[in-house]
Amino acid sequence: MPFFLLSASSSARETATEIFIYSNLSVMALFSQFFHSKGFSSVEIGILMAVTPTLSVIANPFWFKRSSRKGGPSVMGTLSFVSAIVVWGVFLTPTFESSLIAMSLFAFFAVSVIPISESVVVPSLRSKGKRFNRARAFGTIGYSATALISGILLSRGFVIIFIIASVSLLTAAAVSRTYPSKRILERNESEMDSTPLPIEFYLLVLAGVASITVGAFGSTFLPLLTSEMGYDLSSAGFSFSLMALSEVPFLFFAEKIIDRIGNTRLLLVGIFATGLRWFLTSIAPSFPVFLLFQALHGINYIVVYYSVTNFIHKNFEENKATRALTIYWMSTMGLSYLLGSVLGGVLIRAFGIRRMYTIAGILGMVIAASFSLLFAALRTRGRFINR
Repeated sequence: MPFFLLSASSSARETATEIFIYSNLSVMALFSQFFHSKGFSSVEIGILMAVTPTLSVIANPFWFKRSSRKGGPSVMGTLSFVSAIVVWGVFLTPTFESSLIAMSLFAFFAVSVIPISESVVVPSLRSKGKRFNRARAFGTIGYSATALISGILLSRGFVIIFIIASVSLLTAAAVSRTYPSKRILERNESEMDSTPLPIEFYLLVLAGVASITVGAFGSTFLPLLTSEMGYDLSSAGFSFSLMALSEVPFLFFAEKIIDRIGNTRLLLVGIFATGLRWFLTSIAPSFPVFLLFQALHGINYIVVYYSVTNFIHKNFEENKATRALTIYWMSTMGLSYLLGSVLGGVLIRAFGIRRMYTIAGILGMVIAASFSLLFAALRTRGRFINR
């Protein structure tokens, strides 16, 4: 392994981890387009895309527990390596039923790659006195570059996205070996922080779930929307690439922005912008305008994600932070994407895809207004002090 990945003072190892785990996530975003090419219905696609969030509820606690016993880097390497192999089952299975089995096997490992990897990356960066937002920005750049390359090469066949997925995951597995092996010894109950998490946390998670559900619907069915609007096969890849790239400016200035406006206000901005984006997307008159609206993604998911995780890392000690992050990941990557995928597929069949994007957009803006009023009411009563 190159020496620069082992350097204690450099963040190259952590940056490489972020790049390759998000490169794989970029490819997974195109699975709905792959399933559409197989002739599956919107409901079947919704069910297949919901497998990953559904299994995250089971897989994340399981792999986090193993991580505490075996060490994060070891589990990170195992998850990445196995995922790189079993992803080919998704490509090779011809029917909906067999695809469902293959997706279930793949998702059980792949869904925890990012949470476990970032549970390794964040402490590693902190031990060097470095911030996470810069490394995470390069993860976004990796996502964007992979989406762009995938979109360009997709005309040669969907096999290309599975090749890219395997290469990304195998590289992440190799990088995991450069982290020092570290076990977290089991502690007595007296040493564990079992105090309840504050109401502020649960309200932020609830708002995050509502927002990410709307966002998950839009991202899951975006390849189908581009097809419905008559855009080129590569348009979804270009859209995902721009979406990811739009996150970079926020990530480079995330700490300053949060210090200035606070976690809750930032969260509300992200929720409202998510709704606005899908509403505008549904009425886009041309592909250039459609693509321009996807740039709003830079103040959507990443803003919601960062505002909640920043609150956790700044306010909780290690054990309580782990408990809070597990709840957050299970709620957003589990419940949000499950609702966005399955319910979205059903509603698309009932109302049509463009109309559902309009409805989702309006719903997102209403959610932002509702939580804004709720936070304001609680703050005036002194029950919600986080700004």
